[in-house]
Amino acid sequence: MLLMSKIPILLFATSALLLASTPLFADEVYLKGAGTLSGRIIEQTDTIILIDIGNGEVGVPPDRVERIVKGRSPLDEYDERAARLGPQDVNGWRNLGRWAAGKGLSAQSRQAYEHVLRIAPNDPETRQALGYVLVEGRWLTEEESYRARGYVKYEGEWMTPAEAQQARSSVEADRARRDAEQRAADAEAAKQRAEQQVQQAEERAQEAENAVNDPVYWGGWGYGVTYWPTTPVVRNPPANRPSQLPARGGRR
Repeated sequence: MLLMSKIPILLFATSALLLASTPLFADEVYLKGAGTLSGRIIEQTDTIILIDIGNGEVGVPPDRVERIVKGRSPLDEYDERAARLGPQDVNGWRNLGRWAAGKGLSAQSRQAYEHVLRIAPNDPETRQALGYVLVEGRWLTEEESYRARGYVKYEGEWMTPAEAQQARSSVEADRARRDAEQRAADAEAAKQRAEQQVQQAEERAQEAENAVNDPVYWGGWGYGVTYWPTTPVVRNPPANRPSQLPARGGRR
């Protein structure tokens, strides 16, 4: 089940529950084949039941609910314990923060420890619980402590400057390798295209040569030259060959 912030989701239970519009507390919501949600119902109408489980809110669709059983939740106990504490009770608020953390109420645990921090800024347990680090007698946030020790943040991780430089060099070397591989691939593709173009040009030249040597058809439909002549045609007979026609005016 995903945590979400007040997303209107339908919920089906019983008619009485659906008609209720006032907040209910300390409920166990049994889902069909998906376990149980334990927490405090902070909103319930005929269109939604929103459950505060301590470190977020969960909405449940109507056809997912098998039943709801009212009971006492850790959130109720946290509120009751907090209500009994005085504003200057360092031990009480510290113990409440520790207890809430053990119950999985991270938001409430932080709330209690932040109360301690306001009245006891140097309390070690509180500082550590809130993520502070003691560096040379000063309480610093995690980021401040890393920077105070000379660390730098690279790609979301804290590391020494030398480690960061090595990581950058590795990234740059990897990028250069990929660029070189891409250039080699482009060059090979260009070479293949050039070879293909040369081959196509040779094929066209061969086709043109073959066309010149082949017989040529001239004319059509039964007239004209139908092939290229290979034997010369003699149009005038040799001088020593007798004429087939009688001379004009002579005897036959």
